[in-house]
Amino acid sequence: MQQRRNWNSLRVVAASCTAAILAVAYPQAFPQASESASIQLQPYTAPDGSASVGVPSGWKVTSGSEAVIVMSGPEDAAITLGKTFIARNAPFQAGQKGAGGTDLSMPYTAPLTQKLIMVFEQDAAVSGKPAPQITFSSATPLQLPPVLGQCGRFVASASGSTPQPEKLMGAFCSLPLDSGGIFKNIILLAQAPDSVAAQDAPIASAVFSSYKIPPAMLAKKLAPVNAPPPARPGVAMPGAMPGVSAANNAAAGADVSSTCFDLGVIRALPPRQLPQECGGEAPNP
Repeated sequence: MQQRRNWNSLRVVAASCTAAILAVAYPQAFPQASESASIQLQPYTAPDGSASVGVPSGWKVTSGSEAVIVMSGPEDAAITLGKTFIARNAPFQAGQKGAGGTDLSMPYTAPLTQKLIMVFEQDAAVSGKPAPQITFSSATPLQLPPVLGQCGRFVASASGSTPQPEKLMGAFCSLPLDSGGIFKNIILLAQAPDSVAAQDAPIASAVFSSYKIPPAMLAKKLAPVNAPPPARPGVAMPGAMPGVSAANNAAAGADVSSTCFDLGVIRALPPRQLPQECGGEAPNP
């Protein structure tokens, strides 16, 4: 297993947009942003209306439901958008489901990169494949509200569980631990064999930018599995607005988390364009 490095100890790329991350991964072959913008995409909406995305020429959607869209491209390239792994806060054991029907167990306090590696290891073990060897070439933590937990963008190399080495890039969020000791982990991932990764980079960037989830569905996706305990009389919940009911505070929190996830994680807006409630510099809407 390659060394598992702490997310915060990894080099932070200079810019926070997806294009900049791809440029780190493929510095010799990465196209200009205009090339990514010029890629033609065919609109696709999941049958249940939970998400939409643009599909590049030569690619096909293999599944789409509950805000998760998976597509495959030439040369074994693939993009997965919005896949959620529900974890229980407990020691990790590859191949074993977590208690209570969760997808896996892993320590909530683990660094974000280690959580991501555990997700990949679990996915490989459940599929009967060897554990992948993951090496991060860059990882960028995102400064978003605590309601979204830890989020970051990454570029990595992977080998061992696929016929040939791959490049990986995407975004990953580990949401806050809920009252039942469970937490959600959401990934946006593009992967391609080393031989075609550079040419697929602008395609992945264009697809990521086109991914959209309706606000109500996104709020549902980000909601904790177990509802928070009721507030004690006279004790305000963190982030609650004084003089506002608990229900309205919860709704406001859901709106903020949905907005910030969309703008900061999916849209990959730089800090100067993010509203202040999302940790950015722009005025709140």
